[in-house]
Amino acid sequence: MTTVELMRVLAAIRELLDAHGQASKAAWLADREQALEAAESPETVKLTIAELHSIVLGMGGLFDLPLTATSKEAAESARTRLDVLADQLFEMTRVT
Repeated sequence: MTTVELMRVLAAIRELLDAHGQASKAAWLADREQALEAAESPETVKLTIAELHSIVLGMGGLFDLPLTATSKEAAESARTRLDVLADQLFEMTRVT
């Protein structure tokens, strides 16, 4: 995983959440993006990646968030897209 790839996935998730009624979670992700960009030590990067990994599963995690949309089809499409992106984030942030 490269930081560029991770930032691309984070941006896509953030934009999706912001567009579908999850502005506070999108803002949280934006804060983590900034933390990664400004990181001055490998430890800061590791801590931020661990935080990102922890928001995928569980109550309030990405798989659990309700998304708003103008139609049932749009909501289903957004949910499918978020699930794919959340899977990518989970794998990219997994500690091996």
